[in-house]
Amino acid sequence: MKTENKIKQNPKSIKPLSGLNMKTKTVPPEDRIKILEKQLSWYKSFFENSSDAVFIIQPATWIILDANDYAAVLLNLQRTELIGKSLSQFSRIFKLLTKSDSPSVLSELTLETPGGEPLMVEVSARFVDSEGQKLIHAVVRDVSEQHSLTDKLVQADRLVLLGQLSACVAHELRNPLAAVVLNLQVLQRRIDKESSEYNFVYTALEGVDRIRRIIEVILNFSRPALPDVKEININKILPETLELVSTVLQRKEIRVELKLDESIPGAAVDEKQLQQVFINLITNAADAIKGKGKINIHTYREKSSVQDETEYVVTSISDTGVGIPPEDLTKIFNPFFTRKEDGIGLGLPITQRIIYQHNGIIDVESTVNKGTTFYVKLPVPKL
Repeated sequence: MKTENKIKQNPKSIKPLSGLNMKTKTVPPEDRIKILEKQLSWYKSFFENSSDAVFIIQPATWIILDANDYAAVLLNLQRTELIGKSLSQFSRIFKLLTKSDSPSVLSELTLETPGGEPLMVEVSARFVDSEGQKLIHAVVRDVSEQHSLTDKLVQADRLVLLGQLSACVAHELRNPLAAVVLNLQVLQRRIDKESSEYNFVYTALEGVDRIRRIIEVILNFSRPALPDVKEININKILPETLELVSTVLQRKEIRVELKLDESIPGAAVDEKQLQQVFINLITNAADAIKGKGKINIHTYREKSSVQDETEYVVTSISDTGVGIPPEDLTKIFNPFFTRKEDGIGLGLPITQRIIYQHNGIIDVESTVNKGTTFYVKLPVPKL
């Protein structure tokens, strides 16, 4: 016969946390008050010291009845400003809790911050009873950085697939396009230059040449060259780049202010690729300016943050152009997205990819009818 070894635990050997057991009738009333105060302090410390933001929300009014310090930090408000504030976004959480059979729900919300920037958060919520009233207890976590990383990964996958597709299409177009060019050139030689037919053929050849240039850009986009990295000072590249685009700037009477920080260190870059980045950004800035205008180009150094002490050499390129509408700002790095009549929408995607290949960052801010600023941030090599 098998014997079963059972471990018996004496309930009396399990000691409650000090001061939290009030079942005994021998505790004097004044001591019970002290124990209650200790309980309250104990639970309050969990509330205050949570690593996530904690909210107590009143349904229907969506008013914040209480919140911990981290909640105020998350929304960039003083705690006194946060208490009593109405967050109507929690109405959706309330509906989920009402419909759900589960005691808690997990969802995502977009909360507004005082600066107007949307904040994507993950919310774990449940109902709690307080004096007969149902309140929403919500634990909120910032997931905006996680979403940003996911978006970048999705964008990278799209670029890879698009590059492969574009390369196939471009190769297939080359042969029939060559035949069109050859036949148009034969016709052009046979037609009198003074006839109207000559102009028709000339216009057709111009159109074919534009198609050829687009195919070359697509092929370059789909077959990125590995950067030939050397340590170079950005201040050397910018004046040379301005020489290359000087015709465009002079034609539109655009004044350029070049403010270079002489103390910036060198960055590990491919000079030709980085020059292509600056040509794209300066040309875009010029295109955004209708008539006369100004482009400011500044270089300086900046640290990423206190936690991440990566140092960057930053080049800011600002224009006084028409600006980018808010609905377009998230699309400008998407391949083939453009508002230009003669654009193909690959300049900024190529720019972004080159900067990412250099482990850099590109940021943009824009105001309609005031202008746009691009920030190219390249890491300083660590010694």
